[in-house]
Amino acid sequence: MRASVSGLAIGVLVTGSAFAQYMISAHSGVVQYVEGRALLDGNPVEPHGGQFPNIKQNQVFRTEEGKAEVLLTPGVFLRMSENSSVRMLSTQLTDTRVEILSGSALVECEDLPKDNAVTLVYKSNTMLLVKHGLYRVDAEQGLLKVYDGEAIVKGESGQLTLKRGKETSLNGVLMAESFDPKAEDELYRWSDRRSGYLAKANISSATAINSGLSGYGWGGFGFGGYGYSPMGWGGWMFNPMFGMYTFVPYDGYMFSPFGYGFWSPFTVWQAPVYYGGGGGGVVRSPNVSRTNSNTGRHSGFIPPRGGSSVARSGGSGRASGGGFFSGGGAVRGGGGFSAPAASAPAVHVSAPAGHR
Repeated sequence: MRASVSGLAIGVLVTGSAFAQYMISAHSGVVQYVEGRALLDGNPVEPHGGQFPNIKQNQVFRTEEGKAEVLLTPGVFLRMSENSSVRMLSTQLTDTRVEILSGSALVECEDLPKDNAVTLVYKSNTMLLVKHGLYRVDAEQGLLKVYDGEAIVKGESGQLTLKRGKETSLNGVLMAESFDPKAEDELYRWSDRRSGYLAKANISSATAINSGLSGYGWGGFGFGGYGYSPMGWGGWMFNPMFGMYTFVPYDGYMFSPFGYGFWSPFTVWQAPVYYGGGGGGVVRSPNVSRTNSNTGRHSGFIPPRGGSSVARSGGSGRASGGGFFSGGGAVRGGGGFSAPAASAPAVHVSAPAGHR
């Protein structure tokens, strides 16, 4: 069961770590990253120093010679190619609506709780994103593509449910046609890289929360703010080492449509150990293709890197046969998993080159 995030107070999660900052307003439309030149209602914008512009309701945000990444409801990223523009019709977390005006926009959904709706609008068409997945609207061609996931499209000609590998024209009669979801262009490849950076920041952030929670349990901190919460949803978490927000699931783990892992504080010890900066060092799931994750959230355990078997007992995280990352042991345990700080992976991070 997942709780609604409507009516949340804005707050800060205090864990004694600089990572645990939730300074982001409780609404969709935060401009997370700009590469090149972008304008908000005609005024140049550039996120810097932990300050991120907000696209308010009915404001128009557009790119010129560059790209941009916008945070929608927690776990959902909107990425825009060059010479693209969008209007925020609604910034509510439970009812986020974005109008695609020009260019191309790609939406990556890591987590999409049933109480949080994300709808794209193009001319007279509405596109409700139903599942974890990857979606794209090309305004010039008037096309919606579903690389992975499911969308309900409504237009003047009727209603259509579009699933993985299907596209439809938005300029006439809605009709599902096949396309190659493995085909890539610059926006797709850039989104892939951004997803990888965010996955690295996720491991760093989830590890920091893990260390802060160790020995205290849920009752030890003020979780009432926007972001990570014991009530059943994940949230955006600012990571100062990467200079950006990342998504931290409430529990379990999930893989992005590009195959990168996003871990909760209680499962991050299972994440790959990586070193160094840049775009490398993030391991994709071997069971998840970039355009067919078909996984969404997982609340069970998966083998640590090199591991051979896993007991899905919801256990305490004890390792046998050589420890968490040595490759021999299975994860065992009884009820009530509470990962100690020592179980978090040793992670050395540095901000990706060219990214704040």
